[in-house]
Parts: sequence; C-alpha cells; structure tokens
Amino acid sequence: MYGSVANVRIITGIRPSDFGFDTTDELDTWLTVKMDEIAQSIERDRNRTDFAAEGWELIIDGIADRWGAAFVRFVMANRDTPIVRVDDFAVEMLQDEVPGEAIWTDLRRIPRLITKRFVFESGVVKAAPENATGF
Repeated sequence: MYGSVANVRIITGIRPSDFGFDTTDELDTWLTVKMDEIAQSIERDRNRTDFAAEGWELIIDGIADRWGAAFVRFVMANRDTPIVRVDDFAVEMLQDEVPGEAIWTDLRRIPRLITKRFVFESGVVKAAPENATGF
C-alpha cells in the first residue's frame, strides 16, 4: 500500500460517523481496502512496483494520499448531494472524476516501465511477448 490511512484521515478530517461506522477500526479497514485499490491502480498505470528502489516512494505516497482524499471527498459529496440542481430546469449528476487531472499529471511524471508484456497488453503488437521482436 502506498500512502497511509492516517494521512487520508488527516487531509479530509473524516470521522467514523461520517460514513456510518461505529469505530475508528471499521473506518480504517474500509480505507485500507481503498488504499490497496489505489496502490494497484498506480502500479498498473505505471507498469512498475519498484518505486522505492528508484527513489520515488515519497512521491508515490503523496499521490496515493491525495487520491485517497479525493475518493473520500467524492463519496461524501455523492452521498450528500447525488444530484446538483443548476437552475429551475437543468439537473446534473455529480461526476466521478477521481483521482482528478492534477493527481494524474503528478503520477505521469513517474516514467512508465515499458516491457514486452506491457506492449502486448496495450494492444500495440499482436504477437505474444515471447514471440515479439524489436526489443
């Protein structure tokens, strides 16, 4: 897991009661699952898990914390106001744009690891990685 549940709780100021939990442990368990999902998304997007070895661990932790906080804000806003009234006639649904452009921009500063498997899974080449040439 990148980032921490404690940091997300500090950034957002959430309490267990905000999500209908009775204890801090229940909230922390739920946030841990979400932070694990975020970690998998980061690793999948960058096609790497070697952030610590490359010296990017603090950067990735910060991105994960901000992503987790953005998710919490979205959940709270969606729960409180699932429909946004613009005027008497127009109604808009809350848009799911988590993690947001700023977080994506920061994440994209970390180079993506390009491998034969990654190229194959991206649909760039049609050959299996074992048969791909040019690498």
